Amino acid sequence: MSSNDIIGSDAALDSDQQRTFAAILDMIIPASADGHFPSAAEMDVLGYVAKTDPKLLETVRLELDRLNNASEDLHGVIFGDADETARQELLDEIRGKDPQFFRGLAIQTATFYYQDDRVMEAIGMEARPPFPKGYEVPTGDLSLLEPVRARGQIYRDVEA
Repeated sequence: MSSNDIIGSDAALDSDQQRTFAAILDMIIPASADGHFPSAAEMDVLGYVAKTDPKLLETVRLELDRLNNASEDLHGVIFGDADETARQELLDEIRGKDPQFFRGLAIQTATFYYQDDRVMEAIGMEARPPFPKGYEVPTGDLSLLEPVRARGQIYRDVEA
């Protein structure tokens, strides 16, 4: 793999963090047994996070390091290299103490996952944006705003 083949968002994590992140994503949305649905780990969730909430990247790094350190202390290997049972136990313990990060990551992962063309096709939908092909949006009646416009300004200007 040349440096041109590396996804830009991959550079945001070191190799240990990447393995751990992939393991977590695979726990959030694993591949289907029949291979019809891909695992979330096969997608660029980190790129999506970087695009939608760049400040979250540092939190991701810190949480992955925290998870890796805890796994090394308990099992002698980073989280991404631990067996499934050890991963689940450790993740349950950390989520029990501080669920915020993993809840947010699960939401971000699911949001991105169901936007992927492979997943859209697997659930029987056409892989395309909802517009312009179909799904007509009714034109709003902008005359309904006239009473608001006629009312004029009802707030005070802020002085700088």
